[in-house]
Amino acid sequence: MKSEGKRGPLWRRALRAPRRRDARIAVVAGLAGALLGTGLTAWGTGAFDREAKAAPCWGALGDETLKGLFGGARFAVEEQRLVQGERESTLGTCRITGQGERLPGDQLTVRVHRLDGLRGTDAHDWPAEFLNPFMTPLGKGLPGMASTTRAWLALPARCAGGDAEDRDGPVVVDLSRGPANFDDDWAFEDGDARRTAMGRAVIETATIVLRYLGCSTTLPAPPAALGNTVEEARAAGEPLCGVKGLHLPASYAKKPPPGRWKPFGEHRRSGDDALIRVCDAGEDPSPRLRLTTVTHPGLVNVLATSALRGGARVTDAEDRGFGSVNAARAAYLAECPSGEAIFLVEQSDNVQGHPYDLTAALLPGYVAAEAERIGCGPLRVRFDAED
Repeated sequence: MKSEGKRGPLWRRALRAPRRRDARIAVVAGLAGALLGTGLTAWGTGAFDREAKAAPCWGALGDETLKGLFGGARFAVEEQRLVQGERESTLGTCRITGQGERLPGDQLTVRVHRLDGLRGTDAHDWPAEFLNPFMTPLGKGLPGMASTTRAWLALPARCAGGDAEDRDGPVVVDLSRGPANFDDDWAFEDGDARRTAMGRAVIETATIVLRYLGCSTTLPAPPAALGNTVEEARAAGEPLCGVKGLHLPASYAKKPPPGRWKPFGEHRRSGDDALIRVCDAGEDPSPRLRLTTVTHPGLVNVLATSALRGGARVTDAEDRGFGSVNAARAAYLAECPSGEAIFLVEQSDNVQGHPYDLTAALLPGYVAAEAERIGCGPLRVRFDAED
């Protein structure tokens, strides 16, 4: 493949080899000894007279939040003390396990860790689990999302360290319960309450972590309620995921054989949040197509390697970005007036005998429509010609 046109600062910065920052200064000296040590303690959510400092997960989770997460069940807490160092990717882990009869989702795992934006090792598994259309945004001023089984929040870079020029990923607090890539809001009438409890828990934990990092940043109050994401049927001829002008290739418009399901007859989307928009097209539980737009700087860094090294080269006429495409993922990273944005089209399986052709077929239209939506357009991508 060959590249057309000269490369701007965005391209040169991405190609530059990441340098090792052996001299990275710890955010707070001596933090390791300042926090709770590892321990296993049994609590009951009815024990409201215990001191606030004894609350699980470094003193973060209060009684109201614990009741929202575990009801009246007793639970055990296991904590790894928080640490911060030059080469630490994991700052701390906390696990809360419900006692008694084991049920799916009765164990909550809380992690504080830095996502890898230098080598791209977190560009697939973490987004698949935490950037999916079951997640709903936490709200303005809170760069994170929550579902009934997952929640995450990215800490401010000025508090957690990192270098945007070197493609550092953000430090995130994330919560998980139950199997990955499975959300059970369809199985419970209290899905909104469960989702709101997860959102409140991740904000409370992030607040405590920031305090121990010596950061004066104050996070907005947890939302009173987090609604469900949007699940809609798609009529024939309507655009995919509500993206203006985005349609399947003509070969997919043929009527499926008798007894075969109609491909992409519905979709679920996380909403049109300014930082992240995710949509799965296709029937649950195994949708075949995911469309994602990310503008959060740290998460753009985490996904940037997909645009740089993912496959055949993609460019745009304005020389504002670069991308790549293969059968599983197409990614395009662009410089926008408000900062960088990345657009992803992912196909997880073929559809009724069709080849894996949707990433390349849909990327140009998806980038054009989403760039217009977020104020980054016009942006017209093209595939580099063969040498």
